[in-house]
Amino acid sequence: MFYRFYDRLVLEYPRTVLFLVFLAVGLIGSQAIKLEIDASSETLLLKDDKDLAFSREVNARYYNPDFLVIAYKPKWDLLDDRTLKTLRELGRELTALERVESVLSIANVPLLQSPPKPL
Repeated sequence: MFYRFYDRLVLEYPRTVLFLVFLAVGLIGSQAIKLEIDASSETLLLKDDKDLAFSREVNARYYNPDFLVIAYKPKWDLLDDRTLKTLRELGRELTALERVESVLSIANVPLLQSPPKPL
């Protein structure tokens, strides 16, 4: 049945069908400027969502600061004195920035190279 419809309408009158398709797309496209989509987190979640309420409670209880991870590829061995000096200097420069509260790197992490002890 669909094949007959397709053969009779589309294949016999291809220009008319293309014109109607372009006309429909044009009419719909002309109204696209009126389309507004609100994709904020508030509209995407249910208002009485239990998981959302729990997540907000945890966020209110525990401070969760923003953070930035910077990758560094050393020229020398990772634990070489020159590399650690470069990392310390980079840490000092980042700490001097106004919005930076703290810098954590392998140059200031405690117990990075702890002495081997028997179990």
